Amino acid sequence: MLRSHRYLIAKWQLREDNWRMTAAAISQVLGGPGTLKRQVTSETDLHAMTREGLPVGALAVLAHGLAVEQKKLAKVVGISDRTLSRRLSSKSRLSLSESDRTMRVARVFAKAVDTFGTTEEASRWLQEPNLALAGDVPLDLLETDAGSKSVEVILLRIDYGVYS
Repeated sequence: MLRSHRYLIAKWQLREDNWRMTAAAISQVLGGPGTLKRQVTSETDLHAMTREGLPVGALAVLAHGLAVEQKKLAKVVGISDRTLSRRLSSKSRLSLSESDRTMRVARVFAKAVDTFGTTEEASRWLQEPNLALAGDVPLDLLETDAGSKSVEVILLRIDYGVYS
């Protein structure tokens, strides 16, 4: 029994290491210190920024990196067109839930960049229907946590050369 317990802990740790994108990579796709107005060195910093609310400019930088319109990205993170316009004009912060969803998209985008090597390739992959995701577009699946996990699983499979 003890042996299988150790195996499960080791397996969990291996999975944890593979899923985690560095705070620096996530910060970079959100615009880095210039946009975020702070240096990000750890997961704790990302957590604190999410709770405080990301600057709305981070959404614009992320949309630019993904090569999508801000309105499209706003829909993925659950922000209406009107709210987006208001936030952009007042340069306010995103709410906790909007920041959390934006951080989720940034994490997956950073993982895709790591997997494919360039932002262009990552963006292209995230915007094309994918047979491994039942023909869904990966970016559209990022609206939910379950969809995000499905996209992350496919990226991990690609990383390890598993047919996806």
